[in-house]
Amino acid sequence: MKFRQDINGLRAIAVLGVITFHFFPNAMPGGFSGVDVFFVISGFLMTGIIVESINKDNFSILRFYKSRFNRIAPALVVLCITLIILGWFILMPLDYKLLGKHITNSILFFSNVIYLRESGYFDVSSYDKWLLHTWSLSVEWQFYLLYPCVILLLRRFFDFNIIKKAILLMTLLGFIVSAYMSYTSPNSAYYLLVSRSWQMFIGGVVYLFPFYVGDKCQIRMHILGIILIVFSYFFISQHLPWPGVGSLLPVIGAALILFSNYQGGFISQCGIFRSIGSWSYSIYIWHWPVVVFYITMIFKAIIFYSVYLALYY
Repeated sequence: MKFRQDINGLRAIAVLGVITFHFFPNAMPGGFSGVDVFFVISGFLMTGIIVESINKDNFSILRFYKSRFNRIAPALVVLCITLIILGWFILMPLDYKLLGKHITNSILFFSNVIYLRESGYFDVSSYDKWLLHTWSLSVEWQFYLLYPCVILLLRRFFDFNIIKKAILLMTLLGFIVSAYMSYTSPNSAYYLLVSRSWQMFIGGVVYLFPFYVGDKCQIRMHILGIILIVFSYFFISQHLPWPGVGSLLPVIGAALILFSNYQGGFISQCGIFRSIGSWSYSIYIWHWPVVVFYITMIFKAIIFYSVYLALYY
């Protein structure tokens, strides 16, 4: 696919929301919805890659898997090796063992299920989990595994117009399932592909159903998309059932930006946003361990100081 600066800028908005939420949750209580923006981007790009290759009769599912793995795994492996070394010096044996378990499941892209079994995303205990944020990578990888298989299967029996309608239907059904699970099983809704897939399908729908809009409408859609995402960052909180109806705000915002395809906006042309967007994946996977390290060190310092005061004063 042709490189788009607006997608790079959208990545910057997404990762800035997530890291601000993790470092300063009170300042940006809805920043966690940046992950939802990432999901929409992934759905858009993966649909484009798969459909364009199929139309050219050169799609290879193994090549697709390899390219996705090469995109995600190397930086993740470097992070895990770093944590293994760091954990040896600063973690207690039981905590180090838990880190090993989380590293294994993160590399196997199964961590979303493991963290679901252990606790909720917003629990206090989340600060004991150095790789908690890799749940979203696991969801994406699971989507990467299944999505091309679904498209290829549909391709065997239906023409492209039917496939487009099928993906639109899966989007609607996925959203209904997600909204229902957000109330009946909120932790499962947050972590599992079944309740997250509609956000990636939305990206696919944007790619599959393009239509021309005038320059003024293009700019307005772009600006409205940014407003919806930023609004969700500041006025949504973790207490809202998620990813239910409320998640439509950042998802529709991301979809509007992708749909408008406006390359002249601030997020597309600003050098800082372009740099952050280019490094968004690395920023994302490294920022959470920094948060956990900071809190771990603060906690250890408090304990040490308390013991010191108790012994000598």
